[in-house]
Amino acid sequence: MRKADVRPRLRESMALDALDALMWESLAVLAIAVLAWLRTVASGLVTVMDVLWGLGFVVIATARIVAFGGTDTVGWVVYGAVTVWALRLAIHLHLRTRHRGEDPRYVRMREGWGDRWWWGSFVQVFLLQGIIMLAVAAPLRPLLDASARAAPDLAVPMMVVAGLLFAVGLIIEAVSDEQLRRFRANAGPGHLLTTGLFAMVRHPNHLGEAMVWWGLGLAAIAVSGWGAWPVLFGPLLLNLLLRWVSGVRMSEVDLEARPGFAEWVATTPAMLPWPRPKA
Repeated sequence: MRKADVRPRLRESMALDALDALMWESLAVLAIAVLAWLRTVASGLVTVMDVLWGLGFVVIATARIVAFGGTDTVGWVVYGAVTVWALRLAIHLHLRTRHRGEDPRYVRMREGWGDRWWWGSFVQVFLLQGIIMLAVAAPLRPLLDASARAAPDLAVPMMVVAGLLFAVGLIIEAVSDEQLRRFRANAGPGHLLTTGLFAMVRHPNHLGEAMVWWGLGLAAIAVSGWGAWPVLFGPLLLNLLLRWVSGVRMSEVDLEARPGFAEWVATTPAMLPWPRPKA
């Protein structure tokens, strides 16, 4: 009877610890959103939130580790990998946007909100992005929780595949960002980059980011067992947003008028490198 009584209490304690950690994550993300929003109220420029996108996951991971009082070797490796990914992305976006002004996506939002943009930006950009961060970060929770280890039989090959997905995704994202940076510096505005990785897919940077998070999702299952499959909601949500909402669709609105756009779309897939139809 005593053993039977202990297990429910242990599960309840673990659930409360997880809830407490989620609360600290949410408060940390809310603090970032509010501080970033207050910084932009005067200027109305909200592109800074793009720079904070990757760093937000480092903040979430840090808050979780602090809430649990630490993590294990797997957790620290994951924390380091996510930090490397986030820092590279943040530095790239900062250098790209510091002299460019507001992103065209946010210009259209601001026009829609009019005089209410000062608080509309908080809801539609800062708060919403913070909520999305918390959802996408789902794979990080079992990866950082040392008490959640329940590896399935195929844990080792799964971790190898997960590591390859993460590493290849990081490389694809970094290489495509650098190719686009060099192209813009040499060709100037109003042109399409259709060579290099952009000859295989129209948005290789989005493909790379999706691969990073699918890798983390697979790693979460590898260390926590098949019961952790709901964490795949995080990379799935990110994939859907990149392909159908804030990624491909919104960025291509500003590319439609450029010469060669229609042919590029007809012959080059958006994110997944399927065989291309003949032009």
